[in-house]
Amino acid sequence: MTRVLPLILLLASSGAFAQLSEPHAVRDTVTGCVNVRDNPVSTAAVEACLGAGALVTVVDEVPFWREIRFDSNGRGWIAKKFIVPVPVPPISTSNTIPADAFLEVHFVDVGQGDAIWIQTHDDGVDGNGRFEGKSILIDGGPYSADDENPLREYVENIGHHGAVVEALIVTHPHTDHYRGAETISRHFDIEHYYDPGFPSTAVGYNAFLDAMRGTGGQTARANQTHIGEANFGVLDWGSELSAEFVYAWPGSNQGLGSGNTAVNNSSIVLRLEYGDHVFLFMGDAEGKDRHDPADPPQYVEQILITSHLSDIDATVLKIGHHGSETSSTTDFIAAVDPEILIVQSGRKPFSGTFIPDSTTLQRYCDHNSNIRIYRTDQGDAAAGLLHREAVDNDHVVIRTNGTGAVDVEALEGGNPIQVVSCNP
Repeated sequence: MTRVLPLILLLASSGAFAQLSEPHAVRDTVTGCVNVRDNPVSTAAVEACLGAGALVTVVDEVPFWREIRFDSNGRGWIAKKFIVPVPVPPISTSNTIPADAFLEVHFVDVGQGDAIWIQTHDDGVDGNGRFEGKSILIDGGPYSADDENPLREYVENIGHHGAVVEALIVTHPHTDHYRGAETISRHFDIEHYYDPGFPSTAVGYNAFLDAMRGTGGQTARANQTHIGEANFGVLDWGSELSAEFVYAWPGSNQGLGSGNTAVNNSSIVLRLEYGDHVFLFMGDAEGKDRHDPADPPQYVEQILITSHLSDIDATVLKIGHHGSETSSTTDFIAAVDPEILIVQSGRKPFSGTFIPDSTTLQRYCDHNSNIRIYRTDQGDAAAGLLHREAVDNDHVVIRTNGTGAVDVEALEGGNPIQVVSCNP
């Protein structure tokens, strides 16, 4: 059987596992029947339709899908969300990460905005709290129309409508972060929604929050909403992964600036640790005003240095505020000391200025000439692209099994490129 998957996603089955022979059953909550397809895409041909309680054996997996055997000789792919193990395996207490257990982080080209898809490893053993194949989305870019949202297309190409997303995180209420997340909320089954709780007056953003919470007579688009840092709780995306929100809007703008500066500095900052590697996702958090010197640090960068100095040393840093001159003070760069810098930006001028600022990136190069800088606007300036036309598949995908060097696949216009050393 030939498996059809978009090559750009670098997502392939992790191979046969002994654990995959465990029996599963179609969920009792299913009404009618669930389609079994000949490939793990929602447009593939239907091989069979299984009703609630039907017993199956899982033989392979990719994100959002399970390959199953059923009846006497039936075989095909079913959406993962519709089956459960029989019985549920015990919670795993192992701390070992197998060599083939890769965490994948996709920085998707959405133009001027952030859009990140994190996919944890899936070992095919459902329900034991480890390597469960969870999907986490951070922001969604600026485009809310279904046919214009690159993140929806990117993820749904290998998933299906209604696939389970463990967490949708909107870092702060700016349009280039939340509008695309609105699209995601219409196409996926969101388990947890996280929001800093900044009191925005933006009509579109508050309408989006109403939809997520299910207020105003609507059906909630998230099973659980976590609005404000006090309601975040403890993140559990699998015992193999340490996930923590190290900063979010503290409930006051004191020391965080005013206007757009304050909104940027309400951003959720996420830290992930997987084996030897740490990822730090900064949202639009800032460290200074545009015309200030690169030291001393202010705003969120100063807070992180003061309160989380031992936590922010990272292998991979998603730069704050798209690489604006308002981010990346020298003390902050020294504290994080990243090996890999990810810049999510597009070709939208702000009062004639495009970001990232070359001065900002140069500070990282001055700190470490071997740093590798990857951008989702790769080649767009040279090609003279602007706005939506600059959304041209300049994706960056990072894979790691928690040890050794991380693997980076960078694309320019959908074609692989190599970044060897610092290239501001």
